[in-house]
Amino acid sequence: MTAFKVLFALLLTAATIDSQSFHGGKCPKPSVQEDFNVTKYMGTWYEIEKLPAVFERGTCNQATYSLQSDGTVKVHNAELLSDGTINSIEGVAKVKDPSQPAVLSVNFFKGVADSPYWVLSTDYQSYSLVYSCSDFFGVFNIDFAWILARTRTLTEDVIKQLHEKLTAAGVLAQDVYLPQPNETAYIAASYVKFLESAGARVVPVMINQTLEEYKTLFNSINGILYPGGGVSIVSSGYERAAKIFYELAIEANKRGDYFPVWGTCLGFEQLMYLTSKKTILAYTNTSGVALPLNFTNAEDSRMFKGFPAQLMKDLASEPLTVNSHKWSLGMLTYNTNEELKKFYKVLSVNTDGNVEFVSTVEAYDYPIYGTQWHPEKNAFEWTRPSIPHSPSAVKTTFYMAEFFVNEARKNFHKFETEEGESKALIYNYNPVYTGTKSAFEQTYFF
Repeated sequence: MTAFKVLFALLLTAATIDSQSFHGGKCPKPSVQEDFNVTKYMGTWYEIEKLPAVFERGTCNQATYSLQSDGTVKVHNAELLSDGTINSIEGVAKVKDPSQPAVLSVNFFKGVADSPYWVLSTDYQSYSLVYSCSDFFGVFNIDFAWILARTRTLTEDVIKQLHEKLTAAGVLAQDVYLPQPNETAYIAASYVKFLESAGARVVPVMINQTLEEYKTLFNSINGILYPGGGVSIVSSGYERAAKIFYELAIEANKRGDYFPVWGTCLGFEQLMYLTSKKTILAYTNTSGVALPLNFTNAEDSRMFKGFPAQLMKDLASEPLTVNSHKWSLGMLTYNTNEELKKFYKVLSVNTDGNVEFVSTVEAYDYPIYGTQWHPEKNAFEWTRPSIPHSPSAVKTTFYMAEFFVNEARKNFHKFETEEGESKALIYNYNPVYTGTKSAFEQTYFF
């Protein structure tokens, strides 16, 4: 008898330049406005264009700046949401170095690191070009750029000129680069080990493939996992591929073709966006912290019903789940969103002390699962002190992996030929040790 082979697709986390906000390497250092006058910059600016930013959910975005007596700048951002309400937030901006007044930092949340706010170019009266970039361990960076105006519109000629300034600064046209040539995407090796530990084999899903290529791959594999990462869940190669596989999975399951989908961290957030079709995440102070799970409906769930009673007790009382995210689905949002309430059953929640957020879900009618936390890290990552490695923590990794791989055993897709299967497997790539410079011990680059 031929052994049953479970083939999992693992979606690549990093995107090419199509994702716009994600790039390999450190942040560029574009030139900024010379002799910047912060007083002349005060007042209201309207957003004309932006690189996709998940923390902006509405339209008619505007920012009002007011100079305070201590020399800092009060920032008031507002946007119009789809339901007609106004969403706003206030923060404080300040000049870090008086010799570079156009290089500011802004903060909206106490206890959270400031975000860069660089004024690349402005005439104070009509337009402003703003740039922000954050480094992640020197391996990749995430950046945003805004074209602002004193009025709600700008002429096409002015917008074109500002695009050219961005291109010259190496922002919008910045090519993707990583330590070796042709490395435009990655998968943390811990996700591969996670699936392999339960008896599955892994196929990497390359971004920016055609719809037909994705359909062919879908019919060859037994499930898909959306890993964590740092790309846009609204506009990126990751989002496009995730959306295609999500829709294919829904269609397949409706006709009795059992196909499981799993999302971890960013993958969880991606699933919430795909289901609700809205950017509904809230900021939480949950980066680099292990938490116990506050179970809600876990006792009769598919996901946890096979877990030993002692492990369930430990999960509820010990900090065994690693959280490495800044954006979460608040319970208040879940409870007021009909699409999410109808689709997902909440199995556990957590809180950062201010916001109660959803941490584990499973779909009511589909084999679709999500964890805002990282089950794969406990057994396979050692780069951060927040990752627990106790016996119960490691058991959590393996029980989660066993559950999801067993879900995939219910699917009977396969490659048309053994040669095609062999060429698709992750074994064709070698992981690289990246533990000294990133959050991952090992990484596959593509």
